[in-house]
Amino acid sequence: MNLVLTGERVLAETGRRLPGAQAEAFLLASESRNTEWSEGAPENDALSQSQGLGLRVVHEGRLGFGYTNQLTLDAVSAVVERAAAGARLCAAEPLLEIPESPKAASSPVELQLVDPSLNLASSESRASFLKEVEADVKRRDPRLAKVLRASYREGRVRTAVVNNRGVRVSGEGTHVSFALACVAVEGSETQVGYGFQAVRHHADLKTGWVVDKTVEHTLSLLGGKQLPSGRYDLLLDPFVAAEILELIASALRADQVLKGKSFLGGRVGESVGASCLDLIDDGRLLRGLGSSPYDAEGLPTQTTVLIRQGVLQGFLYDSYNARRAGKLSSGNAGRASYKSVPGPEETNFYLKPGTQSPETLVSSSRSGIYVRSVMGLHTVDVISGDFSLGVMGERIENGRRTHGVRGVTIAGNLLDLMKNVTAVGSDLIFSGSVGSPTLCIRDISVGGA
Repeated sequence: MNLVLTGERVLAETGRRLPGAQAEAFLLASESRNTEWSEGAPENDALSQSQGLGLRVVHEGRLGFGYTNQLTLDAVSAVVERAAAGARLCAAEPLLEIPESPKAASSPVELQLVDPSLNLASSESRASFLKEVEADVKRRDPRLAKVLRASYREGRVRTAVVNNRGVRVSGEGTHVSFALACVAVEGSETQVGYGFQAVRHHADLKTGWVVDKTVEHTLSLLGGKQLPSGRYDLLLDPFVAAEILELIASALRADQVLKGKSFLGGRVGESVGASCLDLIDDGRLLRGLGSSPYDAEGLPTQTTVLIRQGVLQGFLYDSYNARRAGKLSSGNAGRASYKSVPGPEETNFYLKPGTQSPETLVSSSRSGIYVRSVMGLHTVDVISGDFSLGVMGERIENGRRTHGVRGVTIAGNLLDLMKNVTAVGSDLIFSGSVGSPTLCIRDISVGGA
């Protein structure tokens, strides 16, 4: 199915039913295969396919939207009618419009988003390693009791954005991932650890590395105990740091800023973090999971430096919120699916790595905690930046990891946390499309025994 041609037919039907309206068709077609192994046996092998269309219209400043997962003539006619009906009912918004195609065409880019070797018919054979994972895990340490779940997934997504203001773009990307959860038992204590990697190309998938990280994570949680309340250095594992960065990303979306729902609002040009922090959103990162030549409105993506040496430079914009702020779109329109209208969203969002290895950061800490996991991230108030989180990890004493830590909490404000970063590791790791190195945050108040 040619998504662009389908989009043009949708626009033609919209023009007949709602003359003079601006219209935009967003089309998506995807397929994936997921194979799972759990507790010594195969558990699931699922092949899934989906397709859909989202139609956005703006008529006399009024927004209408409709969607369908069928692309027949009758389904298209029905979705056009729903979008037209919505436009008739909504209040007018003067700044609302479908974006025009840029006057200067962007240079073609090769982002290597498609792995030509992927074939869902052969996915099952590629996933055959899953049954060997449990034996591998158990050989590593007698405390490792079982693999709770191991899964291999690969898939392909095609998208197109077509509007009646000159935008005609389409693209394709593949994805491959391996996830692992294993169980460690020591006496009466049981802990579960996790590992994950997602990439564009099968050749970039490091299954052995995922197993190593998962085993390390799981065993590190055993024997955890409380620490006395006090002030400690925190070393955030890259996956934990990436979870924190996701919260910061939501505070950098222009719609949240303009609604007054971001602790970073009104701070452009101010120091909001340590001078070692450079935070980047790169929609054109080679083989990046969040990469695409265009965003969900069909506008060119770009590289945006959001925080440079600790100073806030700006926010992530789609076309509508850019007009509200008197800015240009940064090519950051995103959609949860074809069932939603676009809004600001990060692409490949990451912290620029430093020069110190994680081992060097650990050895330089006299009294600290290497943080493996945090609990309660959903409770963080992104409007104020305030947080209170449970922490699990490892005790660091005189530059060495000595025992597990659990039952302690950290509380404070994200702004203060960012300003207290004293070192950024060299080990940039992406968790999906968000990446971070190890972070060292000095002298943080920790609540314990």
